[in-house]
Amino acid sequence: MLAFIAIGCILNMLFTMSFDVLNDFHQISFLKPMREQSLISPYYYSVLLLLGINIILSTSLALLNGFTGLFTMGHAGFMAIGAYTAAYVVKSYLPTAAPMLQLFTALAVGSLSASLFGLCIGFAGLRLSGDYLGMVTLGFSEIIRVSLLNIEAVGGARGMTDIPQFINLGMVTLIALIVIILVKRIRDGRFGRAMFAVKENEMAANLIGINPLEVKVRAFVLSSALAGVAGVCFAFSEGYLSTQTFTFVKSFEIIAMNVIGGLGSLSGAILGGAMLSLLPEVLRKVQDFTGVDIRMVLYALTMILIMILRPKGLLGQKEWKWLSSPN
Repeated sequence: MLAFIAIGCILNMLFTMSFDVLNDFHQISFLKPMREQSLISPYYYSVLLLLGINIILSTSLALLNGFTGLFTMGHAGFMAIGAYTAAYVVKSYLPTAAPMLQLFTALAVGSLSASLFGLCIGFAGLRLSGDYLGMVTLGFSEIIRVSLLNIEAVGGARGMTDIPQFINLGMVTLIALIVIILVKRIRDGRFGRAMFAVKENEMAANLIGINPLEVKVRAFVLSSALAGVAGVCFAFSEGYLSTQTFTFVKSFEIIAMNVIGGLGSLSGAILGGAMLSLLPEVLRKVQDFTGVDIRMVLYALTMILIMILRPKGLLGQKEWKWLSSPN
């Protein structure tokens, strides 16, 4: 699946260069979407962009649901914070800056703002666990969405428009790969072992010198920051933000990606994110062929069958070879 994304990245970089641009090398910009000039149709281009963003989201949530055992339902809220904050800062303070400066500023601001909110929620809600933590994070996500809906500075109910589109398929692919490698390093390190210890038995982890609350808060902050990065990728690739994108349905979708792929598996998070991104578009062909709007029915049946036949997810605890732990 990653090879498929990488091919899309290469195609995007190669075919978005017109012959006129090639004649003047200094005009080449790998940060320009240029969907109209790409050999990939705008439809498939958008699907691949969404696939990359969903992989970032699913991988970031794996730090909580999969590695630390925290059940959270508010990931869309952190994505919204990163997207809206970065878009507001770039539009207000860097409207004419170079795309590279806008990119790094957006990623820094988006991840930092989401992580700060994650820190606040972490200290306030991570003394809870299970369904109670899920309800707290779900409520937080809705508070963020409704608040953004009523802030005119970020567009309010109209949404935020005219956001510069300097993130293309190649950049989303690169960012997704960096996020995957970062999460793998975290998982294989000392902090990763502490997360798995807390997931298995908090009391036993505490007895061997691990502070469960500290581990949970750190994992929550890291996961929130990466969700903010996904929000930045979404905002600056689409060029428009609406609060309807970040409802609780989006949070449930991200959870489903982890569960379908396999909780506790980084490879499963990637596979689940890719599958639930592509499945609705694949089933669209079935709808076009039959002429009956049964796409979402088939989507739901597919998920039910996967859970019946593979109750631990498609991969369970298994990892692909290149993502397996060295220990």
